[in-house]
Amino acid sequence: MSETVEKRLTAILIMDIVGYSRQMAANEAGTLARVTAARHEVFDGAVTGHGGRVVKLMGDGALIEFSSVSGAVLAARGIQRGLTEFNAARPRDEPLQVRIGVNLGEVIVQDGDLYGDGVNVAARLEAFAEPGTILIAGSAQAQLRDLDGVGFEDLGPQRFKNIPEPVRVFRITDSGGVVTRPRPVLRWRLAPAIFAAVIVLLGAAWWLVPQGRDILAPTAPPVVPLASESRPSLAVMPFENLSGDPAQSYFSDGMADSLISDLSQVSGLLVIARNTSFSFRDRGESMDARLVGAELGVRYVVAGSVQQAGSNVRINANLTDSLTGIQLWGELLDREFEDLFALQDDVTNQIIGALQVELSQEEKRRLSKHYTDSLDAYDLYLRAYEEIWRFNEEARKTAQSLLLHALRIDPDFALAKAMLATTYTNRAGVALLDNEQVLDEGYRIALEAVAIDPDLPQVHTSLGLVHMFRREYAEAEVAFKRAVQIDPNYADAYGLQGWNSHYAGNSQAGWDSFQYALRLNPRAPFPYLNAMAEIQFSQRNYEKSLELALQALERNPEALRQRLFLAATYMGLERIDDANWEIEEALLLQPELRLSDMPFIAPYRKPEAMRHLTGLLRRAGLPE
Repeated sequence: MSETVEKRLTAILIMDIVGYSRQMAANEAGTLARVTAARHEVFDGAVTGHGGRVVKLMGDGALIEFSSVSGAVLAARGIQRGLTEFNAARPRDEPLQVRIGVNLGEVIVQDGDLYGDGVNVAARLEAFAEPGTILIAGSAQAQLRDLDGVGFEDLGPQRFKNIPEPVRVFRITDSGGVVTRPRPVLRWRLAPAIFAAVIVLLGAAWWLVPQGRDILAPTAPPVVPLASESRPSLAVMPFENLSGDPAQSYFSDGMADSLISDLSQVSGLLVIARNTSFSFRDRGESMDARLVGAELGVRYVVAGSVQQAGSNVRINANLTDSLTGIQLWGELLDREFEDLFALQDDVTNQIIGALQVELSQEEKRRLSKHYTDSLDAYDLYLRAYEEIWRFNEEARKTAQSLLLHALRIDPDFALAKAMLATTYTNRAGVALLDNEQVLDEGYRIALEAVAIDPDLPQVHTSLGLVHMFRREYAEAEVAFKRAVQIDPNYADAYGLQGWNSHYAGNSQAGWDSFQYALRLNPRAPFPYLNAMAEIQFSQRNYEKSLELALQALERNPEALRQRLFLAATYMGLERIDDANWEIEEALLLQPELRLSDMPFIAPYRKPEAMRHLTGLLRRAGLPE
């Protein structure tokens, strides 16, 4: 007689504590105490108060069952709101944040536990959620009617691994009603494959989609050897926008980024890259100087705020010793907007002076130069800089238009020309019919940028990137080396140098360059992870490649390049079903993709490297 399997329709809530493993590694006793306190003060009441049953607790999360969807949603909101109050009462502690996924589905009940697609979808939603947010499946959202104060942002259908059909996803909001957010569509041919390599050059920043996971692979070193450096080490945190207008965030971010760029060119300092320092804000983590210093291994932390009102700009900046918590320097600087460049110079020089760093004559000369004399052109550049991090074709076009406008105002604005060359290099992935012409245009503009101001590291990385995609590896190496000579803290230039070495056939040199880049940018953006995965793939280290590739994909699930290399890696491990699935995902992103496109996506010098990649992709099902 066959055993009866109990099934039932139920509402499932799955939650996960953001950064739990990292917090435990840093302070096990303190983290356990905070989590236990949060469970008693927040979680237990929210769950039981809305009829929930805790199915199981994990160290960093929980699976909870509810008899109604409304109960699950109200409990989820109670948890998120309760945690906000919990964290506010403990300003000295690192805040606890959770992601929550809610689903309505049929589950299998066995020994008090729940299994099946109903649970799996909730788990995928939780993993897809940003820190501090709640995602709900469309099947569950449809059951809710007029729940007071509960609104929904429609994120559209999303595909999740091992879930056969797309899942309609909504983010729960406080606005009431339903707001539709269009899902990004890959409308331009092969662009994501190139974009991952292109935007790196623009400073030190890669801020991407799904947030919150620790992105260094277990196999990558814990890159914090900075305390052993003889040079003063520091991180510049994003400046707070006090204008009252969120649209002005580009300006406060630009002020902090300009400071990072200037300080990075001082050989007597070790400066953490923008992507890493800005990630604390973007993930909702504490920017307390002691916590930042402990995690990044830096001695000093710069923080501040910017307020732009009418014709005035006010910057309030400070420099803190992360070991003692003592503020070494701080000043409120209030100037007319027309004196903005002098204001930036003042902040840079005062920080250098407070750290007692001696500048060479060459460094003094470079730091005294301004990118442009036009405030209007500079403002357009900052707006373009903000756009280009949105990582889609519409934003690329907007950035290009802003840069062209800036260059009409100041034709000798070399930094804007360097970024413009990037947009053309990226455009080379739009349609294979005009790749050479578009690359030629990018090359022409990059050469003009170098001719105008050869002291800017960005102009050399711009030129080097074009060389790399033209398979001019030696010329690319010269350009990238020149960039790091000018800016010894330019993490992304080291990364691009590594990618170029890999394509040229020296994967070990490429790996070593990325390890150095990680010292300066320890919270590596997904292109670093993707490039390191490719290097391990080329060396047939498929398991190590898989760990890195999965983390890269988690950061940007719609990036074509990751899907392709992940498919090839799975095939190398003889995980045929997984490889086939990744090819299907790649073809959903780009139906016209063919094996013949691979030489442009991955410009290898050695034919055997390309045969290795295409052979596995052919077996995985990528059409000829």
